[in-house]
Amino acid sequence: MRREKRKIWQLPWSYKESLIIVFGIIIVGFSLQTIIGGFNFYLLIYPFNLYLGIIILIFILLSLIFQKNAFFKWLTSLHLSTSLLIAITLLSLILGLTKQDNGAINSEDVNIFYHLGFNQMTSSWAFVFIYFLILLSLGAIIAKRKPSFTKKYTIFLLNHLGLWIILFFAGLGYADTKRYIMYVNVGEIEWRVFDKENRVQELPIAIQLNKFTIEEYIPKLAIVNKKTSEILPKDKPEYFQIDTNNKKEISFNGYKIKLIDYIHNAVRSSDSTFKEVPMKASTPAAFVQVKTQKIDKTKWVSAGNSIQFPMVLDIDSSLAIVMTPAEPKSFISNIEVYTKEGTNVKTELRVNHPLKVGKWKIYQYGYDNNMGKMSSYSSFELVYDPWLNIVYVGIALLGLGSLLLIIFGINYKK
Repeated sequence: MRREKRKIWQLPWSYKESLIIVFGIIIVGFSLQTIIGGFNFYLLIYPFNLYLGIIILIFILLSLIFQKNAFFKWLTSLHLSTSLLIAITLLSLILGLTKQDNGAINSEDVNIFYHLGFNQMTSSWAFVFIYFLILLSLGAIIAKRKPSFTKKYTIFLLNHLGLWIILFFAGLGYADTKRYIMYVNVGEIEWRVFDKENRVQELPIAIQLNKFTIEEYIPKLAIVNKKTSEILPKDKPEYFQIDTNNKKEISFNGYKIKLIDYIHNAVRSSDSTFKEVPMKASTPAAFVQVKTQKIDKTKWVSAGNSIQFPMVLDIDSSLAIVMTPAEPKSFISNIEVYTKEGTNVKTELRVNHPLKVGKWKIYQYGYDNNMGKMSSYSSFELVYDPWLNIVYVGIALLGLGSLLLIIFGINYKK
């Protein structure tokens, strides 16, 4: 008996229909992008993200009640899941291979890809449409699965629910995330910041900067061409790390260079000498000897700073030994944080060690680079993300599910 060939759009839908629908949605998204521009996530600021979240949950509940309906069967099918996986992979490749620019863009960078939203992929209509379709499909798949006390269901639930929680709260909560840069002078308290429109905004959190300090690495020495200021060799500049524990001679192009003394916190005691004084205006200085068969010179060398002039050792009429500026090792702000709720936290804030106060996270951001150790202020990045803890719950569930999948391997179904 001859089997009748299945017609396109005949229920139940398969891969062909799923791919057409998914990539049709992407084409619609790109078309909207060229007409009205990118999607504004700030339209979903609280409470509108809450309303949309409730609508999504109601839709998922309906998919459970009417799970035998052809549309909801397709929504939870492998055909749609695979098509969505292909689509999000394609969009992610564009995201990874295209320079993303959320600020101003040069006129020469405006092209067809710019109008399609390639440079702002996560806020493009195509990405947003696929994101919401994944959210609906994944939620319906979780709701459809019959609960059971088995390893298979536990691993399924941890992985799928964890991913859904991450997508749901990270996406819908994005508009509620606020980031500000606050500049605080030493000895002062500040609670005002500038928003994206450069308007002054008062925050419910204040920072008092008691002290700001910078720890610096020991600098390097180099030989430069005095006429061109180029570090030699020209093709591959060579730097000599100052080693206070090993003051052996180093050779360079026939010159023998030796470190005799080094002071990390030095100030000038005369026009040609330094002494150790631990103060903010101090600068590293090295007493260096350079020798050849014809010359034998010693002199203090320093990169200087905004207060002290640099000092170099002239080898001859064309070459000189210089010191590179000391690079910051870490910068530390001794601060007190106050909130309207009465919270008072005193701490030393370091780079990559943020402080959490309520729903705020405070990061050490920067300082006056021109003044270095003498910077009169420190800047902080303040991040308000009320949904972050729930996203962490999703990450924990997903991580646990992945771990169990690794432990049980192919036998997880048992």
